[in-house]
Amino acid sequence: MKRMNQPKPIFIIGAPRSGTSITTWALGQHPNIQPMPETAWIASSTVGAFLSFAKGSERGKFSHLSNVDFPLEAFMAHMGTASDKIVNDAFERRCKLLYGEKFRETGIEAKVRPKNRPAGMQLLRSIEDPKSRWVDGTPLNTQFLWGLKLMFPDARFLHLLRAPEEVGASLLNFDDAGGISQPAKEALHTWSTHTENASLALKAFGPETVLTVRYETLIDDQEHSIRTILDFLSEPYSPHCLQPYDNKINSSKVDDKREDLQTQIRKLSDYRQAKALHASADQPARSDEDAASALDLLKQRFLDHCFHRTLI
Repeated sequence: MKRMNQPKPIFIIGAPRSGTSITTWALGQHPNIQPMPETAWIASSTVGAFLSFAKGSERGKFSHLSNVDFPLEAFMAHMGTASDKIVNDAFERRCKLLYGEKFRETGIEAKVRPKNRPAGMQLLRSIEDPKSRWVDGTPLNTQFLWGLKLMFPDARFLHLLRAPEEVGASLLNFDDAGGISQPAKEALHTWSTHTENASLALKAFGPETVLTVRYETLIDDQEHSIRTILDFLSEPYSPHCLQPYDNKINSSKVDDKREDLQTQIRKLSDYRQAKALHASADQPARSDEDAASALDLLKQRFLDHCFHRTLI
């Protein structure tokens, strides 16, 4: 039986350095969507929830969950609802830290906006905004899509697709943005892994659940892109969502050496395969068998994380 008022989070997926952070802030300016810092714990919680279910079902009629044939889907959805409550509680706490304990009585101007937060990137624009949904742009989420879909059946996934040489160049120079730079081969592998998973999600979950937006389209026509995204999310258009794109955040500052950095990526043996993936990553499943195969592969990759890898 479908529960009412299920959470409807928005996960921005795809390779890091593809505009995930700025688009999280952009969607977070919408009256009904709250922006969040990268969470990481939500991806980890999908693994914890799945392993907890396995533990509670491992001995058949002698285990608490399997004794009553408690379904995995319902168990994971309950965990998603609990996570949603944590997210909303954290948002309330963050608002109180920023605007004051009694901001709902005194208004959000009760405390001066921090100098390092641009006017177009606000946590809350009005205390009247419902903010019933949240957007999470953590790149790690792209590796746990099967579990996220189980925990949040009504989630929507926004895939920001950027060219491999552009992402690779940014990752090569990521130390300029306070991150850890990656060697060229590792950078291309990072792009390929994230992009392939996001492409599989489109095939497995369908275009009603996953929307692919190419980076160049987002940059060249921001208003059209935001309108497309909000329409996909069934949310009315808000011009406030355009304001964050006036700010450049987390930039790797590659402009003066872009061509050299991109050349390093293009010389790699796996680059041709990456370009082919880039060209086809926004194509939905060709058949039910194609969709089922994509879902099975996402599930297997999730199980690999559960049983063979350590989350950091």
